[in-house]
Amino acid sequence: MTWCDRCNREFDIGLVDDQGGCPACGQWLGDPPSGGSVPWHFWVVVTGAVLYLGWRALEGIVWVLQQIT
Repeated sequence: MTWCDRCNREFDIGLVDDQGGCPACGQWLGDPPSGGSVPWHFWVVVTGAVLYLGWRALEGIVWVLQQIT
């Protein structure tokens, strides 16, 4: 969290503008965040979803093959 003396408010570092200024008054608060990093738990959810959907697709293929033969 970053404090702006002019606005007398606290801002999240993700809310500062491209030059690192306060979103309300433009006073420089600090370096803007570089690129959006993805939290590790996002990748856990993505991996789980891919594994689940892959397994369900495999079950579907096996089911279709059993119905055909």
